[in-house]
Parts: sequence; C-alpha cells; structure tokens
Amino acid sequence: MILKNARIHVGNGEVFEGDLEISGGKIAAVGKNLSGGDIRDMAGKDIFPGFIDSGNFLGTQDMAYFAKDYNENSSPVTPYLDIWHSFDPDELTLQEFYKEGITSVVVTPGNEGILGGTCMVAKTCGRNINKMTVRRDVALKASFTGEVLRVFGAKSGPKTPMAMANLLKEALSQTVYGPDYRSQRTKEVMDAVREGRMPVLAACETAPEIERFLEVTKPWPGMKLIFTLSYEADRAWESIKERGAAVVLGDTSRDSMQLMRRVDFAALVKMAESGTTFGLTVLGPNMSWGREMLFWNASKLLRTCKDSEMVVSMMTANPAELFGVSDRIGLLREGLDADYVVYDGNPFESCGAKLLETVINGETVYRA
Repeated sequence: MILKNARIHVGNGEVFEGDLEISGGKIAAVGKNLSGGDIRDMAGKDIFPGFIDSGNFLGTQDMAYFAKDYNENSSPVTPYLDIWHSFDPDELTLQEFYKEGITSVVVTPGNEGILGGTCMVAKTCGRNINKMTVRRDVALKASFTGEVLRVFGAKSGPKTPMAMANLLKEALSQTVYGPDYRSQRTKEVMDAVREGRMPVLAACETAPEIERFLEVTKPWPGMKLIFTLSYEADRAWESIKERGAAVVLGDTSRDSMQLMRRVDFAALVKMAESGTTFGLTVLGPNMSWGREMLFWNASKLLRTCKDSEMVVSMMTANPAELFGVSDRIGLLREGLDADYVVYDGNPFESCGAKLLETVINGETVYRA
C-alpha cells in the first residue's frame, strides 16, 4: 500500500510532500512519486511517526487488585529486576493510548527504589506480551526522589538523601559478585551501566536531586544518564550539559500546578536548542496517566519554541535514540516498523487538527 501526496514528518526535523509505502508491517519506502500496488490519496493529510512516551508505568499497575507491580519494596536496590515480568498487555491496551497517537511506551519500574530494575519498550496495542515487546533492558531505572525515603524511611532503609547517595555509590562500586543468578544478573546490568551500554533513567524532580545524582556518578563518566520528571532541569543546565545527559519532561497539568510555577519552559526550550536531548512523558507527580497529557506537555513547549519539528522529535526520534530502539521505531524511514499516525492537519501548529488514524506494525488500531 502506498500513501500518496501526504505531508511527511520524518521525525528528525525533515518535512516534505511525498509518499509512504507500507508492506509486511514495515515501511518499505519513503519518498516522492512512488508507484505500484494499492494507492491511498492522502492529500491534505499530515503523517507522523507513532508517538513514544519516554517513561511510564503503563501496563504494570495490576488494576484488578489495585497493586503497584512496578514498585518492588523488598529492598531499595534491586537492579536485577526486569519490568517485563510485571507487564500486562491487556492493561496497557485497555487504556487506549493509541487513540492519542501514542504507539509505543518506555515501561519502567517506579520511583520508590534507588535502583528499581530495568525498563522495556512496548507497543501500546496488542494481546501478546512477546509481540508487543520492542526491546527489554533498554535502561536501568533509578530514583533520587522523596518517594524512596517515604517508603523505606519507615523500614530499615535509607532515611536521608545522604543514605540514598551512599547506597547508589556502593552499588556502582561493587566489583565482586557471587555465582547465584541474582548476583550474576546484577553484575550484567551494572557492568552495562558503568560501561555506557545501558543508560540510567533517573527520576530527579528538583535541581538538588539532579546535582546529587551527577555528583555520585562522577567517577563513572562513561555512564549515559537520562533525567526524568526533571522539572528544574534548567537550574542544573550547566551540569547536565557538561555530562551530556538527556531530560524527560513529565506531566505539568492539574494538581501539578505547584510544580508549574518552577517550570521555566523558555529555559527548557533553550536547553533543547543548545543540544540537550529531550523526551516527553504523561507521567507526573499527580500520576496523570491520561493519554492526552503528552500533547499537553508538547503544547507548553510550543508556546516558546519556534521550531515545532523539534517538539515532534521529542515524541518520536529522540526517545527511540535514547532507549536504543531507533532501528525499530521513532522515524518514518525505510525498514522500520510501520508505526504512524495520520492527522487532517498539523497538531503541533493547530489545536484544531484531528487524529484520523493510528497504525501499529502496519495494522490500523484506531480510525476516527
């Protein structure tokens, strides 16, 4: 099938009037004057790569029992855990994030552990966990937020930021591991982190939390860091830039208003323009998982950003690159999965643009 005469947003800043060929669940070609096979005239339509949420607990909440399968509270340091084992395809699919054009999500452990386990990338629609999984072990989740102290302060765990910093440094400094599975899995994950083969997705909401995390990890300059929920990232701009770290901006809506007062969107845009890589997520301190929140965050940035395609990249190419899945998703490029969304205009330029269709792996999962 060939989608002709559309306005193609590649995801990397490139935009052109052209065609998109889909075959076998993959993008077969992207260009102009493509021919052959079934033709759909898409004149007047805008096509984007499927949007990606850059870090959420979706699919791990165990709604039937109101549990939090994304938080393991037996210990504050559990890098050996894999969020894949808590992932429920039905739960994620039922939330219908694909109806807002979100075709993939970085599924992560929660913020209650200093090192909570590894993350995965999953498609947002399906019934089979293996078919929905794009890749496992894409990052190690960390947290320097107050949630760690709230949970473990009442137990025999850390009660101050000092203790949190010490536990993280101990985990990173460990060199001797036992022969058992847990120890060997820990070694596998921590070696990948120290050597920069697996990024760390670190929840740090405030500038002091960011600075503390950077200080503790300074002896390992090869580590790749992605700060998430980092509303005060602009206050730690120089340190983030020096380290080459990336930032994921969390939800800034509703009860998060108190946080919005310290969110300087203009400064965050300047960070992005100067080279800091950004991603977006619907997750926030208010736990606002509503699928429309991804565009809410985008709209906040668009108020001060002159380049709408830069914001498009924050929802497509950037997270794919950050989490090592750019060979599968994030761009409209030959050979990648046929995950794309069709609008009757450009939603990054007009709030009146309507989502017409969401496609995952070449299959239409939503049509208005």
